[in-house]
Amino acid sequence: MMHIARQQMTLIMRSHWLAGFGLLFSSLAVMVAFLGNTGGTGFDGFNRMTASLLNVNLLLIPLLSLLIGSLFLSGDKEDRGLMLLLTYPVSPWAVILGKYAGLFAAVWSVLTFGYGAALLVIFFVGGSVSVSLLLLFYLYSVLLAAIFLSMAMMIGIMAKSRFQALGVSLIVWAFLVLFYEFIIMGASMFMMKQWILPMLTASIFLNPVELIRVQSILSLDGASVFGPRLYDLTIWADGSAGKVLFAVAVFLWTVLPVLYSVRRIKRGAVDE
Repeated sequence: MMHIARQQMTLIMRSHWLAGFGLLFSSLAVMVAFLGNTGGTGFDGFNRMTASLLNVNLLLIPLLSLLIGSLFLSGDKEDRGLMLLLTYPVSPWAVILGKYAGLFAAVWSVLTFGYGAALLVIFFVGGSVSVSLLLLFYLYSVLLAAIFLSMAMMIGIMAKSRFQALGVSLIVWAFLVLFYEFIIMGASMFMMKQWILPMLTASIFLNPVELIRVQSILSLDGASVFGPRLYDLTIWADGSAGKVLFAVAVFLWTVLPVLYSVRRIKRGAVDE
């Protein structure tokens, strides 16, 4: 498995896609952390800088993870490299976990470089942005990447070509990042008031983007942005039960797509 992971990481680190996304993410992280430093209170609350940095994470990291993961895996499948690998005495678990580990290491290096560059720029210019804030966003960024790389593995295994993987990845990204909250807001307009809060609670766990968004805001003591009508939801989500369910949801979103990918390989669906 480690050999597969090293090989996958070596291949993806040579990709112009990864370099381009890394440069874009690093530039935005530096600009947001530096320019937003003049409009907030550091780690004391949810301010302009934290909101901007959160939006950058939620927009770019899912897109980066989905495209990189699905295109590389579907390309390996389309070029018959995956089939050749499976002819060796290696288990499907080792193949999937090895490729996932290699992809994750590559995306993790991009995130680490981006946040490290932001921290260095702030240090040299004498900014007052809290290191704890950046570390918190870094942690949630890594979790978000882990979830969407797992989904990318599933898309790559299911797709018959790179083009199909690209299309499915963009559709998944657009639905989860752009359209999902509008659909939920529209559905809430036709529901009885007593059902709105349970529906919103369930919708958070059904979308990893909303899951990370809500938990990030609560971790920054920014529950007030949800408004008084969602006070009960924020109290519950910020409590011990909410945190446990958050951890369980992150675990399931990360593990289940990988399990499905291994199952398809065992059934020989990779030949289709």
